[in-house]
Amino acid sequence: MVRSLFAVRALLLLVLLGGCAVVPPPVLYVLKPAGVTVSVPAVKAVVGVALGPLTVPEYLDRSDMVRRATDNRLVVSDRERWAETLRSGMQRVLAIALADRLGAGYWLAGAAARAAQVELELPIEVESFEIDADGLALLAVRWELRATRDEKVLERGRKRYQRSARPDQVEDQVRVLSALLDEFAADLAAAVRRR
Repeated sequence: MVRSLFAVRALLLLVLLGGCAVVPPPVLYVLKPAGVTVSVPAVKAVVGVALGPLTVPEYLDRSDMVRRATDNRLVVSDRERWAETLRSGMQRVLAIALADRLGAGYWLAGAAARAAQVELELPIEVESFEIDADGLALLAVRWELRATRDEKVLERGRKRYQRSARPDQVEDQVRVLSALLDEFAADLAAAVRRR
């Protein structure tokens, strides 16, 4: 009797301890503009550019990090998360990198700030922004450069940016994804200057 009572108590203690297992907190990551050297323009800005709207596939626009396992299968991370939704992070990084690359003579507005002074707009559709199982980072985008006055499309593009990242290092993957956004910002800035 004493033995079975001891066994029941030991079993209850194990169940209680198992139910109180500590789950480690998620690890948060943010995209970061690469090599930004933002400075105060020496001349008055003359061309207003509206960045966006920026659209991202719904399966990616979340705080959970999503990786591509195969062509048709995605894996959602248990622990790694974006500190903001992916669309918000991409919009923030692109705005900083684009403003830095355009420099003096331009000012950047968000898509919602369609003021009379905004002459150009850059709607962007992100088709893919992910890492595959081998560590290959991919950014696939479509974009247009439009004159806001008459909605005329001045230029449009569709491009894929790729770089390798270490498949076992999430921090390296985030750094590489940030670098892809910087490459894209350089192409957008070149298009704006060609207008």
